[in-house]
Amino acid sequence: MPDRYSYSSPWARGNEPWFRVGQIEVTTTIALLSLGILSALIWAFEGRKHEFSLQILLDTDKVQEGEIWRLITWPLVNQPDIWTIFLFFILYLLGNQLENLMGRRPFMFFLLSLTIIPGVGVFLYGLSNTSIELMYGLRYVELGVLIAFAAQYPTARFWPGVRAWIIVSVIFGLDILNAISVRSGARAIMLLSVAATALIGFRSFGYASELHWVPKVRLPALITGTSPQRSRRSPRKTQRRRHLKSVTEIRDESAEQEIDSILDQVAESGMNSLSENQRKKLDQYSKKLRKKKGN
Repeated sequence: MPDRYSYSSPWARGNEPWFRVGQIEVTTTIALLSLGILSALIWAFEGRKHEFSLQILLDTDKVQEGEIWRLITWPLVNQPDIWTIFLFFILYLLGNQLENLMGRRPFMFFLLSLTIIPGVGVFLYGLSNTSIELMYGLRYVELGVLIAFAAQYPTARFWPGVRAWIIVSVIFGLDILNAISVRSGARAIMLLSVAATALIGFRSFGYASELHWVPKVRLPALITGTSPQRSRRSPRKTQRRRHLKSVTEIRDESAEQEIDSILDQVAESGMNSLSENQRKKLDQYSKKLRKKKGN
């Protein structure tokens, strides 16, 4: 099981951009980080009262008054400091890895789940409390990405050689202890919701298959990026296509063209959308490339 020991992908084209701005390729990860950097600049220049930031962070009282957008916008309030920059750097590295694995659309929905579900959890908690801590910051989304990464690659080593699952356990444990020390129920609910969403969500997308104790939820094809038509093609249609291709010799295509189409599918819908046969072909092609490089 190579996924347990390595998190570098042999096919780098999986992380395709949504669009380009000049020479910059805007992926889901880059778009999120750009919004994070913009929010830090707004925090710095908007004044001491932070009037704009206060309009989008997670305030349960305001959500009850109808400001529903706060359930989505709360991560886009970030204070400019060294820890925020470090957080952005980690999110860039791990976000790119997961987006490369999942595909841009599934990864986008995964990030949305890490935003909305914990936000709703804190909101429901706030209904039974008179005053709770205002929640904001990409650090919680980044924690969810870190948990998902460790679930997929538990033995990947971070500097100085510490395994991913140990790093995540320490970080999450310290965050929980900090929430307990300040008696912040909202922060504890946020952390637990992020962890549950990251694990269950990532498993539901078809990854972290070794975590059998984590439940899976059936997600629609629109979210996962899988195509029922590809997996449920009737045998008659398959035989008819094979027959037509053999007669007209359409199947005389190069191996590289076939791999290109598979990589395009990975870029759009992630590795989970590939059939077993496609995965074998991609693995065989990857081994050939490694042999060529070795020679």
